[in-house]
Parts: sequence; structure tokens; C-alpha cells
Amino acid sequence: MDVSFVFIYGTLRQGLRNHDRYCGDALTIEPAVTTGRLYHLPYGFPTMFDVPDGRVLGEVMTFPDIEKTLETLDHLEGYHPHGRCHYLRIVKRITLLTEDRTVPSWVYVYPESRLREIQRVGTFIPHGCWRKFMIAEKIPV
Repeated sequence: MDVSFVFIYGTLRQGLRNHDRYCGDALTIEPAVTTGRLYHLPYGFPTMFDVPDGRVLGEVMTFPDIEKTLETLDHLEGYHPHGRCHYLRIVKRITLLTEDRTVPSWVYVYPESRLREIQRVGTFIPHGCWRKFMIAEKIPV
């Protein structure tokens, strides 16, 4: 599949703790939104579920070598295409907010089978912006 965008909603966003290490070579970074539910986990990072209700705000990025970037992000996110995964990597339609157009983008989401567990241990973020949540809760990002 020829997808050249990655949707980022958590610690990899520009200015947050993992951005420079994993996404510092991004060629473009655009504010974006998609459908889904966002939760803050007690481990200090968010997770997203691919569901039709709700919205998740983040950034869409492009990279000089998308395959190399995906390999690195797959390792970070615990995505193993032929084995047990922490996150799944899927393609979703993402809306670029500056252009009001949609693009297909890679995004890391939790498996739907973990939703009940996360509803017990995580904090639902109804406005869908993890950065805004962290600032409001006075949690260092």
C-alpha cells in the first residue's frame, strides 16, 4: 500500500518528548483530525481506538524515507505484523485542518479487544487532544 503520511497524536507530536528522537527528520507537519476515541494511560502516554464516534486531534507528518520511519515506529509502538502486537498500525482517512482535505495515513491504534480494559485504567479524553489534556492536568509532556 502506497501511504506516505503518518498521523501522530501523542508523545511523537512536535515539541513533545519523543518527537526529536523518532520524528525529528519529518519533512512536513500539519495539524490534523480523525475519528476515534483517545485515552490517557497511567503509563504516561495516550492510546487511540479506531471507532466511528469521537475525534482525535494530532499531526500528519511526511518523512524522507517512510519505510525506515515505519520500521522505527513499529519497534517503538510494539507493532509486529505477524505476531502479538501492543499497537496495531492501520490506514485511516485523516483530515488536514489547514487544507480541509483528507488523506490516507498510517496510525497506531490499540486493538478493539482492549477497549474495556482501557476504560477501567485509562482516562477518556472527550475533546480528543492529548497535549491539551496534559496541560490541563499539569502533567509534564
